[in-house]
Amino acid sequence: MSDREELQTERDFLLKSLDDLETERESGGIDDESYRELHDDYTARAAATIRALRDGVDARPAPARAVPARRRLAIIAGIVVFALVAGVALASALGARLPGQTASGNSQSSQDAAVAQRLGRTIKALEAKVNASPDDYDLRLQLAAAYEANGDLRNALAQSDNAIKINPNRPQAHANAGRLLYLASEAIKDNATRLQFVTEAGSAFDTAIAKDPEYADAYYFRSVLESATSQLERAQADLQTYLVKAPNGPYASGARDLLARVTKALESPSTTVPNSP
Repeated sequence: MSDREELQTERDFLLKSLDDLETERESGGIDDESYRELHDDYTARAAATIRALRDGVDARPAPARAVPARRRLAIIAGIVVFALVAGVALASALGARLPGQTASGNSQSSQDAAVAQRLGRTIKALEAKVNASPDDYDLRLQLAAAYEANGDLRNALAQSDNAIKINPNRPQAHANAGRLLYLASEAIKDNATRLQFVTEAGSAFDTAIAKDPEYADAYYFRSVLESATSQLERAQADLQTYLVKAPNGPYASGARDLLARVTKALESPSTTVPNSP
């Protein structure tokens, strides 16, 4: 996608977001403070994007301020892991799940007791290893995965952030942090905070790709976010990139299915990706 096409896509997305924001306000789905914050942010970004298209000078403002890491962990700590319990992820309405979400949406309480016990032992063993080797990047990500499997998004994200501190130039922890942020966003009721989490998730995926353009998984993760936020052309491009880089990758089947639905949506008047049959 060219720079101009990217600007046009962002302009259309922001203008649509302003329309959607008005609809949500009229329906009572958003409070006045969140409406003003989002309206001002969308308006400023849309105006800057239109000026960039007109004048050829890109002076777009940064998106809404990121939630500080400590505060976002506190927010996640207050969530009853709705994203995992209810089985929703980036695009439940799309029929596309962000990797890490269970297909059934069952909570840990429904797991077999023996499986839960094994997971508990795995977490304790990994915690011990991390304490012994605190600068081991891969161990941090293994512990993050174990926490996530146990429904503990807060500690999973904390371990991903720790891995980033250990080696900010590797892509896996950035991508995993983005995935976890979006999972957490699905349970946040405040619209402004949810938007900030979604924005941070997208930035994390962007960073992962910037650190290693050959890390295919990040393209798939980002494409699901893009399709869920009506950035269909970007989602299509990222899905195609993922399938070129990892035609037999772990998410290839889901990527092909989502690509077919995104392409169909782009070819139809509707901007909504249809659900799976």
